Amino acid sequence: MSGLQRNGLKVKLFHKAVGFANKLANLPNRLLPPPIRLIQMGSAYWQSRALSAATELAIADSLGDEEKSSAEMAAELNLSEDHLYRLLRMLASLGVFEARAQRRFRNNKISACLRRDHPKSVRALILMHNSPEMSRPWFETLTPAIRSGEVPFVLSHGEELFRYMDSHPAFNALFTEAMVAVDGLAGTDYLRDFDWGRFERVIDVGGSNGKKSIAILQQTPKLRALVFDRPSVVADAADDWRDKLEPSVFERLEFSGGDMLEAIPAAQSDKDLYLFVAVFHGLGREESLRVLSNLRIACGNHRPTIVIADMLVQPQHIDPTTASFDMQMLVGTRGRERTREEWRALLEAGGFTLSEIVEVRTFAHFLVIQLPD
Repeated sequence: MSGLQRNGLKVKLFHKAVGFANKLANLPNRLLPPPIRLIQMGSAYWQSRALSAATELAIADSLGDEEKSSAEMAAELNLSEDHLYRLLRMLASLGVFEARAQRRFRNNKISACLRRDHPKSVRALILMHNSPEMSRPWFETLTPAIRSGEVPFVLSHGEELFRYMDSHPAFNALFTEAMVAVDGLAGTDYLRDFDWGRFERVIDVGGSNGKKSIAILQQTPKLRALVFDRPSVVADAADDWRDKLEPSVFERLEFSGGDMLEAIPAAQSDKDLYLFVAVFHGLGREESLRVLSNLRIACGNHRPTIVIADMLVQPQHIDPTTASFDMQMLVGTRGRERTREEWRALLEAGGFTLSEIVEVRTFAHFLVIQLPD
């Protein structure tokens, strides 16, 4: 099979822009005195907590497209006017919301992304990352976990993340909403950097509510998709999409609930494509090998193509974005972001070979793997 890469020049320009942004992000380390920079980093949670409070209080929704005084919003939301004003003043000084005269504020292009109705809303992500479930491990158990090698989330909550979600429906719903928001932020341009037209069916493992698969189907007319995720995630997905999609798309979309650690839907032909987007980085070695074992069983007598979309860590000079994602995996799961060699070793231990790495316009790479000859 020839390469599956598309839009090579656009992808190259995207990654050059990301590299430049990472260099800009490192400027404070060069410009500020070291003690000041450390104090700034040590108190950064002040900003995240203020942002979380504003998100939880739905201030951006209250403002909408209008300009309002803190007194007007306080009355509308039943809040302390002085406290609200000081919260908004801090966030406006950071570029979130725009401060006007006489204690008046309005949304700007940044705060607008906190609105529920914004097409690139990050509301659920802000609330999820600042929830007690996700913040307690950072504040309470990270240090002892680094001593012991255990998972901070497990130390804080007594069980693994996804098991916890199965028994806590409110957090499960928030997490699912946040993952859908991530799909929305990524857009669909990166999906055009891969040749989906070679295949007849995509099995989207861990595909959440199907938004990503739908974007693929909309640009690949003859392709079908099976979205596979936890039963609580996909239970109502088909009904949610039924009246929102063109029949020509909806008819090619189906959902299946299950646990990839137990079994994966079976391949139907060599033209099937298994897709794992941001799945393996949340799995430790043992869990990953179990999924790969289930995948080998699912392949049966067929030779489908498998794509793992995850980050590639540089052995040296890791960028801040990748390093931060890796720490989030450490705090919440047994997973990690992996280097090329770590991926290769894991895949070979699982009985697969890495045949191609496709670069796309997002932080992930598409690792194309297959059963060995």
